[in-house]
Amino acid sequence: MDKSENAALATREDQFDDQYNLLDLVAFIRRNLGIFLGGALIGGVLGWAIAFVLPAKWEANALIRVGQLGFVGIVANPIEPPLQLVDRIKNTSFQNDVLRSLGMETGEDDADAKLFRDTLKVKLEKSELINLTLRGLSPDEAKLNMSAVVNELKAIHLRMSAPTIHRWHQELALIESELKHAKTEAEQLAKSLGGGAALLNNGNFPQAALLSNILIAREGELRSFRDRKLILEEQLSPERTFATDVLGRIHVSTEPVFPKKPLFAVAGLVMGLLLGVLSSILRSVGSRGGASIKSDLD
Repeated sequence: MDKSENAALATREDQFDDQYNLLDLVAFIRRNLGIFLGGALIGGVLGWAIAFVLPAKWEANALIRVGQLGFVGIVANPIEPPLQLVDRIKNTSFQNDVLRSLGMETGEDDADAKLFRDTLKVKLEKSELINLTLRGLSPDEAKLNMSAVVNELKAIHLRMSAPTIHRWHQELALIESELKHAKTEAEQLAKSLGGGAALLNNGNFPQAALLSNILIAREGELRSFRDRKLILEEQLSPERTFATDVLGRIHVSTEPVFPKKPLFAVAGLVMGLLLGVLSSILRSVGSRGGASIKSDLD
């Protein structure tokens, strides 16, 4: 027998083995189809039932705009860098402060505190906005807890920004007072120089020149004060300086986000089917082993 005949014979044997294995698989499925379907049905029903037993959870979502303190040059000056704010929200001490503001326990074994910590998620969006999600056992609880998180952030940022804003207001009030005083002096000097011709006629040229120089200096001060006043007013404008707050409003899901009954049913169905297949395989292996032992004894 040459090599080509050996190769053809080997190919026919492989095809026969594949066909034989496929027939075995089909026969195995036919023999155990009832077990497969029964396992899948029982698993699906159990998954659906578990979904009804587990406590429902609603999810609140809030988009936070970080507060701002004017501009540094042409760059916005946030009260707190967004990445630092993300770390702050993840910090245990911050979460404990929120829990205490809600009148809740902060212990690690407390179920409500654990739900709060486990479901509080924070994400920094590309637009520098902070996306917060939090779950509760009711829509009102989810909204209340999210409001507490937002209020804690607002309170912290208010304490951080208050000294700067207060200083700007003080400086603005001082500049307005100085501006008023300089304006009065300039008007008086201008009135005095209104009789400049009389001064010149009386030979008081040095006095007229001095008054003129003083008036020019006062007008320069006025321009400087006005420029600084405009800058401060621009920094304090609502478009440049604003508090941390929710962009829009807190949104709460209309339906529970957990547990998803269809998802639990499908997961139970798949698990039941897999257990049915595993049980059938083990039973088939066991029966073959028993038949082999019996044959050896005979």
